[in-house]
Amino acid sequence: MAGGGKTDVNQLGNINFTDKVVYFQSHTSDPAEGNWITMGCPNEGRRVQLPQPIKLTYKGPKYVEYSGASGTLNKGEKESYTITYPSTDSYTTLPVYLPDEDVSMSFHGETGLEGENVDIYLFKVTSDCAYGLLDAFQAGDIENLNTLFQDSVDGEYEKYSTQLGDCGDLSDYDLGCLGAGQYCIVMVQQNDDGSMTVLSSTVFVVVESELCVSSPSSIKKGDELDISITGATNENTCTYGAVLIKEQAYKANIEINSDGTRDGTSVIVNDLDLIDEFDITSSNYRSKLTRNELQKEIQTLIGEGNGAIAIGESGQKKLSLTAFDLPVGCYYLLVGAYTPEKGLVGLSQMAVEIKSNGNSNGGGNSGENNGGKGGKGGGSGGAGGSPEPAKNVKSKELCQQFVSNGHRIKFEFTKGATSVGYVEFGAKKTAGKITAIIEELKGKSPLTPTEPEGEIYKHLNIWVGNGGFANSNNIENAIVGFRVSKEWITENHINTDAITLQHFNGDQWDSLKTDKVDEDDEYLYFEAETPGFSPFAITASKNILEIGEKTGDTEVQSTSDAGQQDNSGSVMESEMSSKENGKTGLRIASFFIGFLVIVLTGTIIKKKIDQNNEDGDEDSEE
Repeated sequence: MAGGGKTDVNQLGNINFTDKVVYFQSHTSDPAEGNWITMGCPNEGRRVQLPQPIKLTYKGPKYVEYSGASGTLNKGEKESYTITYPSTDSYTTLPVYLPDEDVSMSFHGETGLEGENVDIYLFKVTSDCAYGLLDAFQAGDIENLNTLFQDSVDGEYEKYSTQLGDCGDLSDYDLGCLGAGQYCIVMVQQNDDGSMTVLSSTVFVVVESELCVSSPSSIKKGDELDISITGATNENTCTYGAVLIKEQAYKANIEINSDGTRDGTSVIVNDLDLIDEFDITSSNYRSKLTRNELQKEIQTLIGEGNGAIAIGESGQKKLSLTAFDLPVGCYYLLVGAYTPEKGLVGLSQMAVEIKSNGNSNGGGNSGENNGGKGGKGGGSGGAGGSPEPAKNVKSKELCQQFVSNGHRIKFEFTKGATSVGYVEFGAKKTAGKITAIIEELKGKSPLTPTEPEGEIYKHLNIWVGNGGFANSNNIENAIVGFRVSKEWITENHINTDAITLQHFNGDQWDSLKTDKVDEDDEYLYFEAETPGFSPFAITASKNILEIGEKTGDTEVQSTSDAGQQDNSGSVMESEMSSKENGKTGLRIASFFIGFLVIVLTGTIIKKKIDQNNEDGDEDSEE
């Protein structure tokens, strides 16, 4: 039907305001019919990488009531929902437009939405908008949706009405050229009973000009990272900020824990409680942080040893990031330009690598680092000893076997304390009874200066025999048997064919030949061939989903360079996550995530500008 009645499709949940009931549409894992909004992008080079992975977990009641409004999530009362954002470029990158470029959007809906009339709301997202929403929640003035919306956006929005096509789709809908700012799109359906259904939403950025960032592509460990920025309109009045963050730390693990009350709700990002850390519940939250305190809080959010931040004075086009204490590895450098009148006017991103000075010794094959005189391809562990710091060992399991020349020796770890089930090799020498040790680590071993490539499932150490035993003179055809949780594979959208055991070989990570050998209800089981024993890591790559263009009943796949990006979701999805399984797929909280990324960027720098004078006064007093 052509709009009006509430469609017979899956609903994530609803919020009851005093003036309207708002339903929220579910998403599925099908990018062609999953109710996603994707954005056209005229310049792929200006896409900005979002945190990866982005994972949201909601733990709380299915029904919440606050200040006259109530919300219901379609879930079991005691269930906690975990969702993970899709991992393709079109989902994990943010399109950045210039004012002279047409902005277009497409909607990939389910067939049940065929011919429905929809409204598209386009509005600017500003720091004042964020402040308005926070103030309304603090004051309890959220019961009326129309008042909440009008007070928050202050008339800064456009409304477009259109009709979905034969397959519930909308292709390349032109929104025209837009002025600089951060924008949110919300697509809704007005229902006959006066209620409204939010079908999908996304965010994007329009900047005044393209920033030119001069920065080395790599620096040596111990050096500072010096950058200069040009290209911004009215660059002498802009405030520039830069964040350097390690690839592995550039993630957003978001936990929303609630007992159903405002005071009993926490929002934790990467183990940092944002509400407590930024004192959001305080009436003085806008001016609480001085410049130095603000940068300290952002550094805390990034994590110690994971990156650095620098925010300059107005017109300061050269910044220096303190990188001397950062470990070697690959980093993202994000640079933004901000003005008080227009907000974020420039945004750029590039890759930077911190390299070793050349005098650091790796783990694995080095006898010194492994506590013995390890030969080629093998470390040592001794009879129950290990060079790994005890504070980094999560769990450990030992096994002893008698090793005699010409026999196949198998160490089986039956307690299941780690992900390794067995280690075996052919003995080329009689060594008597020796010990094999498996250590599952809390994080990267200090014996390895770099992280392996890919998504990391587990960091491990495997030590066999006394110093120098596990080398090519004594063993051959060594195999490691290990397992990987199906839950982790599903939550992180892992390509099971790319699960690999990596071995730290002196000064680099080597991917080992790895084969799947079995599976049960909880795990997949693998075997990997290894030249020796030392630090290891179980790694994988993610599935690459491709956006499909539907023609009748036929899907034509298009690759990620089609210039599409979707941060689809809804306001409710930011507070309530969804149950994921093979049939229903993903229901993601992208509006919350996109809103958080964009608004915090602007708000952080804006706070800094507003508090320069206050901070200067405090510095004088000190």
